[in-house]
Amino acid sequence: MRFRRYKEISYGLYVILFVCTGNTCRSAMAEAFLKDKLMKTSSEIEVLSAGTNVKSNSGATGEAIKVMENFEIDLSDHVTHLLNKDTIENAELIIAMTRPHELSISKIQQKARSRTFLAGEIVRLGSQVSKLGESPSFSSWVEELHSARGGHMTSGRAGDEVLDPFDKPLEEYEKVATRLNGICEVLCKLLTSDVNKNP
Repeated sequence: MRFRRYKEISYGLYVILFVCTGNTCRSAMAEAFLKDKLMKTSSEIEVLSAGTNVKSNSGATGEAIKVMENFEIDLSDHVTHLLNKDTIENAELIIAMTRPHELSISKIQQKARSRTFLAGEIVRLGSQVSKLGESPSFSSWVEELHSARGGHMTSGRAGDEVLDPFDKPLEEYEKVATRLNGICEVLCKLLTSDVNKNP
């Protein structure tokens, strides 16, 4: 079976950043899922991932690589990246796996809070806003998402979090992968190809 290598895909106009702890499973899988889905569209979006506590020269966990094979995606070339100020500043949309990750992001750059969401929030709020192509710009669309949660600097709901499968049985990785795949499916539908507008 031939797996798709997601790292070959690059768009580069707008950046979506997934954040977890080690960047070895959750955010890495989410990055791969969304890149794989966007590959089927003409959207000019770059998808990245990073971790708040990353060990240097690391890759995806063996379990993450294995479960992604079920989706015909090759995660073996993934290289971990440490979350930093530049990465946050360059991202138009930041998707965190848990509330502590949101806090870590805001500690690095407070103003990024309004464009930072929990992974489950994208599914929940997405039905309340227009698609990207119906909004004046990418930043306006993200503002719509933020307004849909009441305009408050909320930390999301516990149910919006995607918990860490690290050091847990393969079945936990499979559950996380299935959930992230669904989240990225919804996000991809919201992200139309019409992103060539002023930010």
